[in-house]
Amino acid sequence: MKRSLLTSLIFSTLLFGCKESSSPVNDMPAIQSISFEALPDENITFDARNSEITVRMPAVLEGGLKPVMKLTEGAEVVGLLADGSIDISAFCRLTKPTEPVYLRIGNRTKTATYRMNIVTTGDLAPQDIYEETTFSRKSEALKLNLPVRNQFNLPHLDRITFEREDGTDSAVIYADGAPLAGCASEPNRLSIQLYAPIQSLLKPGKYKIQVGNLKFPQRLIVVD
Repeated sequence: MKRSLLTSLIFSTLLFGCKESSSPVNDMPAIQSISFEALPDENITFDARNSEITVRMPAVLEGGLKPVMKLTEGAEVVGLLADGSIDISAFCRLTKPTEPVYLRIGNRTKTATYRMNIVTTGDLAPQDIYEETTFSRKSEALKLNLPVRNQFNLPHLDRITFEREDGTDSAVIYADGAPLAGCASEPNRLSIQLYAPIQSLLKPGKYKIQVGNLKFPQRLIVVD
């Protein structure tokens, strides 16, 4: 009787041990693979061990940085923008982000973070696209959004030159400490906003635009 009872206890212990070993030991959400729309695979380095994603940016990024991922069961991406892209605007500044930029993956109980590294592959430069912006001297501000390449390699731009196409007039604007140009809300654009007394510095006419050493093919048309 004692031997039979001991055998039953051993069998129960072995059975209980088998159930425990088959249960998952790590329910942390994770990225199994990742790519990005409109980017070749060679532009992406995924370091799963160190939870880092490095992206070598193209000169012109169309449609934002939109990830395509295979995730562990039950996981989903947290915090994407409305268009499904990652917010990397922090990299489009004169200084690198003071805080890391993360891509977050979550399930019902836990969240995993992957550090984003953005690498530029060229200098900021104008796109060869002709556009015209009309500025009324009655307006409160002059706003320009100029097409550029390598938007995420933004230098300190503290001088803007407007020269009339016929060479009869020009205006040079210098920054008072802060840069005059920066990142636009839309991708692949350089944003410029100039306030009074810009209205009195520009006479009616068509102007060439130069920002720092960058000569843009776009034109500014000034009207009364």
